[in-house]
Amino acid sequence: MTDKNWLIGTLLREGRLKTESDEVLMTTLPAGAPQAPETGACTVEEADLGKTALVKGQLAGSVLHAAEIVEMVPRLTAALVQKLVEKGVVSLQEIQEQLSSLEPEEKKRHTGKLCALVIGHKKNSPGAVNEKDGLSEFDFNENLAMKIERKVRSTDIQRVYRRTYDTLPGDINLLNPHFVVSLHCNAYNGSASGTEVLYYHRSEAGKRIAQVLQNRLIECLGLRSRGIKAKTTEDRGGSLLRNTDAPCVIAEPFFIDNDDDLKKAKENLDALAAAYAAGIDEISELV
Repeated sequence: MTDKNWLIGTLLREGRLKTESDEVLMTTLPAGAPQAPETGACTVEEADLGKTALVKGQLAGSVLHAAEIVEMVPRLTAALVQKLVEKGVVSLQEIQEQLSSLEPEEKKRHTGKLCALVIGHKKNSPGAVNEKDGLSEFDFNENLAMKIERKVRSTDIQRVYRRTYDTLPGDINLLNPHFVVSLHCNAYNGSASGTEVLYYHRSEAGKRIAQVLQNRLIECLGLRSRGIKAKTTEDRGGSLLRNTDAPCVIAEPFFIDNDDDLKKAKENLDALAAAYAAGIDEISELV
């Protein structure tokens, strides 16, 4: 398995990519993760099904680990590539080999730090749901996590999906990250509003991380600051905050059951992803 593979292909359902010679499962999980690759299958939006995409990750057989959909290939470009391949002028393998030699130009100085970016809850237990919109915590944050990953400039990101709440800290520890950011949305009574970040009460590093993210999220959404909140093991989220080896925070940028909060978050989704990304890059300089 090489360090990096670039693939071009057609996006299919259930995180699959149809390439020139094979059908590949794209999974966000790293090679060697204890979970089955299918549990971390990349999400393909309904509108993107059938489109041609440029994807990178670590290829092992018919599974692309730590997969990232880099960009959609415009229809005209995709058609041109297909014609060149059909005429024998170039092969997709040659294109992929050339892409593999490239490094993204937008990267700044790399810190060498790894952030475990946890998507709160899971598909069959999606957390809080907005009654009017039908959007769940899990669906909002899975989409947000992919946007954050594309915007981070100097930090490595590994998205983490929950198998169970009890196994989550151990799964994260296997990745040996430098810090952990868990993406959540608050919920209470439909009218509560504001932004808060939770950290373990005995972790000074966690407190610093929480403040960095709180500042970024408040600046982005402009909601009321509920502050950074120290949590014990017995508190909500306390088990995750306590049992990860690396400093960990749980971000709650808005209340998903508050229609106004959710509207603001959806309208500023790209800005919210950029705020998280900037915070993560700032944190990687501190830990």
